[in-house]
Amino acid sequence: MISSFVKQSFVQICLFYILILKIVISCDKLDARVSLKVQGTGFHRDLIYQVHIDQFIEECYVAIYLQLPSALYANVNELTNLRRLGIISQFQSTACVNGEVDIELFAEEAQTQAVTICSNLSRAECALKVPIHQRYQHANDSNKYMNITLPNPTLLLGCKKRIKDYRVSKLDLCSPCVEIVPKWREIPYIMDKENVWTIPVGETTMLLVVTSITFSLTILCTLCLIQTIWKSMSEHIKTQ
Repeated sequence: MISSFVKQSFVQICLFYILILKIVISCDKLDARVSLKVQGTGFHRDLIYQVHIDQFIEECYVAIYLQLPSALYANVNELTNLRRLGIISQFQSTACVNGEVDIELFAEEAQTQAVTICSNLSRAECALKVPIHQRYQHANDSNKYMNITLPNPTLLLGCKKRIKDYRVSKLDLCSPCVEIVPKWREIPYIMDKENVWTIPVGETTMLLVVTSITFSLTILCTLCLIQTIWKSMSEHIKTQ
């Protein structure tokens, strides 16, 4: 009788410790860090986000959601071609866009874009890459250059195993990233540093000078072209 009671108590204690251990494990917070590397200069650059998560979880996908300012854009057709050709997949990542698709608009006239970059999380660290371009700015009489600060992205994690300590994201992710997992969860992280781009802006004070030079060169080139045509016709008539 006593032996049976001891066994029952031992089983209950074991179950209690297993339950406590499960709760402790489930409450572990993910330690995530994100760093940004910008490749290229000028109006066309590549953003490479390096994501590191200390507590590696199997069967998970990671995504970066970036709200671009109107001065920057991702070319929808370019991203489609990169996915088709498998170029972005060298980084094992896929990128897509929601929002403004007209690449010819000036920054002051364009709407914002939401870019999603997603990838399979096969280890504790992965790289997510997307090509970004700058829009032209309208000329002004006060600033020769304009600084654009890239906003910090939202880090998302989607796993087969439920991560209940983090809320389900309500962000409007684009396809195909939104279809990879049923639920994406927003993960807090530490960002290494901000990235600021300096963009040249035209000066309205130079409008008269530029217009005069352009008009003069147009007239000069037209006169040279007329002279060449006239000379060619004269030589042709003499030959006949």
